[in-house]
Amino acid sequence: MKKSHLSLQWKFLLCITLIVFPTIGAIFVWEGMQHEKRAIDQIMNQAKVLARQIILTRQWVSDCGGVMVDQTSEGAKEIRCFFDDKLITLKGSYQRFTPSMVTKRLSQYSDREDLYRFRLASLNPLNPENRPDEFERGALVRFRNAEISEAYKFGHHDKKQYFQYVVPLHMEKGCLKCHQAGEVSKGGIRGGLSVFLPMDKIKSSLQQDYMELVIGAICLISLLILTLFFLLRRLVIRPMREFEEMADKIGGGHLDARVDISTGDEFERLGRAFNSMAERLGRGRDLLEERINQSTQELSEANRELQGLDKLKSDFLANMSHELRSPLTVIRGGVDYLNRTIKGVENRRYLDIMDKNLRRLIHLVSDLFDFTRIEARKADWSFEPENVSGLIQEIVEILSPLATDKGVAIHCQCHGDVYAEMDLERIEQVMVNLVENAIKFSDEGMEIEVEVQEDRDDVLVAVRDQGIGISGESLDIIFEKFSTLPTAGGPGKREGTGLGLAICKGIVEAHGGRIWAESKEGEGSVFFFSLPKKR
Repeated sequence: MKKSHLSLQWKFLLCITLIVFPTIGAIFVWEGMQHEKRAIDQIMNQAKVLARQIILTRQWVSDCGGVMVDQTSEGAKEIRCFFDDKLITLKGSYQRFTPSMVTKRLSQYSDREDLYRFRLASLNPLNPENRPDEFERGALVRFRNAEISEAYKFGHHDKKQYFQYVVPLHMEKGCLKCHQAGEVSKGGIRGGLSVFLPMDKIKSSLQQDYMELVIGAICLISLLILTLFFLLRRLVIRPMREFEEMADKIGGGHLDARVDISTGDEFERLGRAFNSMAERLGRGRDLLEERINQSTQELSEANRELQGLDKLKSDFLANMSHELRSPLTVIRGGVDYLNRTIKGVENRRYLDIMDKNLRRLIHLVSDLFDFTRIEARKADWSFEPENVSGLIQEIVEILSPLATDKGVAIHCQCHGDVYAEMDLERIEQVMVNLVENAIKFSDEGMEIEVEVQEDRDDVLVAVRDQGIGISGESLDIIFEKFSTLPTAGGPGKREGTGLGLAICKGIVEAHGGRIWAESKEGEGSVFFFSLPKKR
């Protein structure tokens, strides 16, 4: 997965944004909430003052025994009188207005001006217009039970929002003149006064204040972030870019690169340290180049000597292995003749020892011959399209008697014909070597599986055994020449020349393939090699 990279300045901008926005935003939200709370407190205080003023007005009217109002005046219109209490004078007829009538008229005047309105509410009203609504009824009941001394709520009426404030109205001495004597005692709660304050203007004002707060917060945050971003670029990013450019030049071999930072702070001291480091690197490079040239010359001379020695070694091994084949062939023929003619038991025993060691010697010479020719790239190859599955089945059939003698079972997992361009004899040599090793490192009762698979371009062969396994250290060296491993005979017991797997590696790589092994000690081993279908 591709990893995304952000520059330091953008990381800093992101971090500042994530820190400043929530912090200042929370401050402004808190301020907005406090502003709304203050607005509600202001409305509450306004309602209290207004209610107190109305109650004092009612108390004054009650203390005066009522107010005589000209019935023909504008202020007396649309007022319902429950008591025929009139005063006839030379200037006209006057009706006595009770505190309730004055309260109602004042409410009509204020409501007409769209300022506020108020009304009286009573559980037992003389005037049907004073019947309480559900909120007022609940408040009056709680007033009488002395649970609360005021009540308020926010509501909606005619698509307008309002604030309703209710306080109790206590029975005064002047009130007893109009109300029945036994209805409510003096000082008791006769009803309540509801004050309605419109909230639309206040709400609009709050929204305007919120908008101003939001705009102010955005402007302040943006200004703060831009200022910090500008300072970061000027004080940090620009010096760091100079260091980056210098590092790139030094990495490109220009050790004469220098930085010129005059900030008077840590960056300037760091710049001087960088310049000093570049100067020391330049001196070290010159000295190193001189030593490298001298060492290269010495190594070149040593390499030429080694190449000569290696050629002599390869020629010697090739010639010796070739020369050894002729006498070994003669000896092989003599031993075969003796095997056919000698019948004595004691002689036969010595003859078997000679035959066994002769086979080992022939095998060693053959391995040396093959290895030296492959290593010297002088081997002859014959690449033809061949059936890998068929080859594996033949090898399993040939080596089955050897496995049976040791009590080991061999299974072939070949599903159909699989073809690849290969040197049949050489790949047969690889397969025989791997299967014989698997038999050698397996104990009685174990199984060996030989499997072949293919994909679009390659053929994969696997030889799997249940032997003693190979340690991780040995896995790294088993394909090197003269590398041997302990056999199933026990720890420390080694057999072979250590050329078999090295020859296998050379053959497979000459085909353009790859050979490797996977194993764990005590859990068996799997040897793989792959061959391209076409070379």
